[in-house]
Amino acid sequence: MKILLFAFSLMGFIGLVEACEPNEIAFPKSKVCSKLTWITGPSINQFNSATVQLSETSLKLNVTPWMVMMGGHEHGSRPVIINEVSPSDYLIEKIYFMGGMQGSWFLKFQLINDKKEIVEEVRSLVSL
Repeated sequence: MKILLFAFSLMGFIGLVEACEPNEIAFPKSKVCSKLTWITGPSINQFNSATVQLSETSLKLNVTPWMVMMGGHEHGSRPVIINEVSPSDYLIEKIYFMGGMQGSWFLKFQLINDKKEIVEEVRSLVSL
């Protein structure tokens, strides 16, 4: 029975992944897809900017540059500026990836509901 439940859960996740385009970021719990498009960057030690489109308009978006360092330590970077262009489109500015550290940079995306609660959080690796 547990195996059957796991199989159905996996099928639901795979269904969402298939519903999102290969270049989109999937929020499997919320069944939301997002598309990140770089305007400038991504580059180390300079401000970058990007647009993010969500497939869902009832949720808001929060974005944080996030580093996972060797040894497991994690930390964020400077705060970004998020401008809601329309209910599903966001302009993200002042994205800063600090150089000189051993680790990998990600963008941490959070979906926020109308009560300002985090509904779901995913990370997307940034190729620098």
